[in-house]
Amino acid sequence: MSLDPTGSELIKYTVNAVYRLRSAPVIVRIGSGRVGAVRGSRTVTVARWLAAHGGPVTTLLDGTEPIEIDGHFTVTFWHELTSNLPWTAADLASPLRELHRIAPDTSLPAWDPFTNAAHRLDEADAVVPHSDLDWLRDQWSEAETRYKACESSLPMGLIHGDPHTGNLLRDAAGKVVLCDLDEAGIGPLAWDLVPQAVGAVRFNRAGFYSDFVRAYGTDVRTQPCWPVLARIRELIMVTSVLPDLGHRPGVAAQHAHRLASLRSGDTTATWALYS
Repeated sequence: MSLDPTGSELIKYTVNAVYRLRSAPVIVRIGSGRVGAVRGSRTVTVARWLAAHGGPVTTLLDGTEPIEIDGHFTVTFWHELTSNLPWTAADLASPLRELHRIAPDTSLPAWDPFTNAAHRLDEADAVVPHSDLDWLRDQWSEAETRYKACESSLPMGLIHGDPHTGNLLRDAAGKVVLCDLDEAGIGPLAWDLVPQAVGAVRFNRAGFYSDFVRAYGTDVRTQPCWPVLARIRELIMVTSVLPDLGHRPGVAAQHAHRLASLRSGDTTATWALYS
């Protein structure tokens, strides 16, 4: 398929740059660096497997994927679906429950936030102080040690890896599906409940989380590994944007606030979305 990029619209830019084509109902996702390359390959592998097994996810365009550009950018192409703002907690819980019931193939990639974090730290923008990077490396090392100590107690399965309402779409039949499969694979099922539990405090969404617990049926905060899983989630949310902070002052300001609250041990500070 030949695609015309004329008039493409940037609709999202946090970790990936996401464009909507004007010439066709196609979404283009562009990742960068080593993490972008690894995540692009992983996304395609999981998306194709899930499409073949009826998973509640968006689908790729046919063709060879991912496409690498100049050895730095990794591009994938997706069928465009519609959004449905505002999403409810039940909308989020429904595809997650369905996903978690699918028995995964052991050949699918494993959840590994630690390697991704190491790459992000190595590729951090020059504006990030070395003291902050050193602190984050120490925190990631501690979190990995703590996670390994409790990993065997966690039920494993097929997970999305980064489920939140910003990663929901509705297909042509009206079904709610998950998009952004960069972190999808085999991992602790509890992990897919952590973003909403952390968001209850960090994004002042306690009411939404209560609804989510009722809809999904589990409160991850009662599980023994909850403290380390929450820490990993918060570390991801300050590490993921490191490579391009110098060109994004709004993101840099929010990143500084998040990092300062972590470094000070403030567990109640609220955060804003990156924009």
